[in-house]
Amino acid sequence: MNKLRNGSKELIKDINRYKVLNIIREKQYISRSEIARLSDLGMSTLTYIIDDLTRQGLISEVGESSSTGGRRAKLIEFNKNFGTTISVKIEEERFLIALTNMNAEIIDMMKIPFEKYAKPEFVVAMLEKQIEMLLLKNQKVRSDLQGIGILSSGLVNRHEGIILRSSMLGWNNVPIAQLLQQQITDVPIFVDKNINGYALAELSNGEGQESDDFVLVSVGAGLGLSVVIGKKIHYGSIGGAGEFGHTTMEMGGYPCHCGQQGCLEMYASEFYFKNKGKELLSLYPNTSLKHFNFEEVAEHAQKGDPLASELMDKMGCYLGYGIRNLINTFNPDKIVIAGEGIKYSSLFMENAKRISQDNFFSKMGIETQLVQSRLKDDAWLVGGALLAINHIFQPPLWVNE
Repeated sequence: MNKLRNGSKELIKDINRYKVLNIIREKQYISRSEIARLSDLGMSTLTYIIDDLTRQGLISEVGESSSTGGRRAKLIEFNKNFGTTISVKIEEERFLIALTNMNAEIIDMMKIPFEKYAKPEFVVAMLEKQIEMLLLKNQKVRSDLQGIGILSSGLVNRHEGIILRSSMLGWNNVPIAQLLQQQITDVPIFVDKNINGYALAELSNGEGQESDDFVLVSVGAGLGLSVVIGKKIHYGSIGGAGEFGHTTMEMGGYPCHCGQQGCLEMYASEFYFKNKGKELLSLYPNTSLKHFNFEEVAEHAQKGDPLASELMDKMGCYLGYGIRNLINTFNPDKIVIAGEGIKYSSLFMENAKRISQDNFFSKMGIETQLVQSRLKDDAWLVGGALLAINHIFQPPLWVNE
């Protein structure tokens, strides 16, 4: 059990130390005078902290600022190579794993398949093996590893590192952090929902740099959502905020893998192609669709296949209704659309935008921007690394009892 540390000189020192370090991390190159201004710390205190961080290899002096007259100020930067992290995204039949530096820049990555509904212990054993292989391949040692970030679908207890429920994986109450910690005992492990990892990447490198409040929607094999308020992810009371895909779109509609019927995810993601496509197959005997996955439906819609085009159009409309509900509920600056389906956005986003901005009782729908993520496909793994890095660089306000 954790409890808040008592106020003390040591606590104040730690808070100031992490404040300075995070300012340097954020600014990349910065002078001592600018750090003093941003931190509100006196120069003697600041000098002590900078000397201490330099001795530990966390920061270094890298040159001088350009001068407008007078003495040039020496610049300080964060040493992104003082350690590494491992980032993991567990998907339905594979996991993605990356080795990163302490700026969440990917050094190397791998995609490791496993059987659907594989046991957690089997996946964790594979994961531990791949971590060792990544470190060895890139000439890193275990002592370089500062943290591990794991992203998963479903409901996650991030405080305990437990995947409470993932119907896609077939897992319930899996203490994944504890299972991996038994193999890798000396490295902190952090767990969160995959869409929240992507939101961390948006906050660091994407739309979150410009917007304090935004909603991230992931469209692809499923439908995910993360709500960011005041540049912080909103988790709800038990971490269940953002289960947008399991709001009801159709009473008595298509059965969902979560056990309910008519969930939005069954209509505004790849699931719709499988559900509706097979239902309409007899009406389109000449269609060339076979698998009804996102890639196939998009490819054939681009070639003019009538069934594929109808599926894309209607999926976009359902997504638009969902987005309209989000705008009315949260009134965010932006709604950011991401996920593997976004590469085919030209086939469905026009309908989604039209539906989402029609019939508002106020002008909220006009003022909320609907934008596509600018991040690359590796944003999930960047987010997993940031999950670990952000925890590592939090001031140690809590202690274990």
